[in-house]
Amino acid sequence: MIKKIICAACVVSIMLCGCGKAEQEEYVFSLSKEQQENYAEIIEEKLNSFYWHYEGTSLAYSESKVPENTEENADIFAASAQSGYDMTRYAGRDAVCYTADLYHINSQKAGIVYFYFIRNDIVGLYYSPDANPQKVVGLNIRNVFTPSAGISKTESDSPYSGSYANKKLSILSDGFSSLYKYEGGSYILELNESSINIYRYSSGTIRRYTTISYSQLGYKKPISAAFLNDGSVAVIVGSVAESYEGAETERIYSEKVLFFNSSFGKESTEIELSSGSYSCVAATDDGIVLINDKNAEFYKSEGGQFTKEHSYYINVQATDFKQTDLDGDSVNEFIVTDEKDLYIYKQTQTGLDCIWRTNVSSECYYGYIYTADLNDDGADEIYICDNTGTVIRYVLGKDGLVSRNDDILYSQRIYAGDFNNDGKDDYILADSENCTLYVRQ
Repeated sequence: MIKKIICAACVVSIMLCGCGKAEQEEYVFSLSKEQQENYAEIIEEKLNSFYWHYEGTSLAYSESKVPENTEENADIFAASAQSGYDMTRYAGRDAVCYTADLYHINSQKAGIVYFYFIRNDIVGLYYSPDANPQKVVGLNIRNVFTPSAGISKTESDSPYSGSYANKKLSILSDGFSSLYKYEGGSYILELNESSINIYRYSSGTIRRYTTISYSQLGYKKPISAAFLNDGSVAVIVGSVAESYEGAETERIYSEKVLFFNSSFGKESTEIELSSGSYSCVAATDDGIVLINDKNAEFYKSEGGQFTKEHSYYINVQATDFKQTDLDGDSVNEFIVTDEKDLYIYKQTQTGLDCIWRTNVSSECYYGYIYTADLNDDGADEIYICDNTGTVIRYVLGKDGLVSRNDDILYSQRIYAGDFNNDGKDDYILADSENCTLYVRQ
């Protein structure tokens, strides 16, 4: 009897020990290999439809719930809706959440993408951008403002139409590099291979006014030219380097900056350049900025002389650089292109802060940057041509700039500016056959 009791006690002891071990085992959520492959295929197909790249080895999943539809999660629901998925009806339900590292076409990391699945269906989709990790946005937003952007106005849905007088032109079909406004009209600068044409808007049309000749440029090649705020002109000039066999384009080494007064006569003022890598000159409020390799050098004008005040590393060998106030808050932005990407900078106490950029890093743009408010909503648009010869219109969105090209046909180019200086922006529309000036009435 005692032996039976002891045996029974041992059995109970063993059973209790077994139960304790089971209770201590950690629950692990897992998907079968077949399920993982199915989800991975859906994710890849969806990201491809948005033209996104992702790192396959970064794919990770977890048992989760669709976020609750609360005020705190409003941005998540809005971002998912932008991506094409209304999460509202699935709020709080059990789901599988997949994450992955999202990449731009140029292999720069864009952020972390979030997929919510119920069974095999996507019910939520958004990403958290590296440029601003505190935000969540839809996959249709490719490039995001940084937290320091401070953009105060966004583009409205006002149409790009209105009452314009139009005039056929036989000039400026390739655009212009700079515009200077005076009372009732403007001067327009066109950079050529060995000279600079100055055009003038008056009496409803644009005509050639004068030319800064090769001899006036000291028999040097013009690299970049811009009107300054007093109507004078600054020109970077240089010499052609010896080409090597197989070179597709000639290389011009910069040597100096020449200045021409508002009557386009040559001035004695010059800036001797420290290297052959200067690629761009542009006007600022009180002087000029020169792009030297990947540095922006700011010069202040005092008594007809230019003194370098600041040099900021911007990591961009700019081909065009424009100062403007995009959102009308009286704080200027600097818009820059290197023909591969488009960038927006703001000046801070310590330098130039890049608040937005595209992420292409291949030959994508050509020509010059133009800014204008062609739908009169108080926010400027940016116009720049892509490598097909078609203009891209970039507009200010809540989270970043987005392209809006529904009304633009293939090969159409828009060169914008307030030509008659009446406070309303005008434009030149060019394509493979015509070039037409449109002046707002």
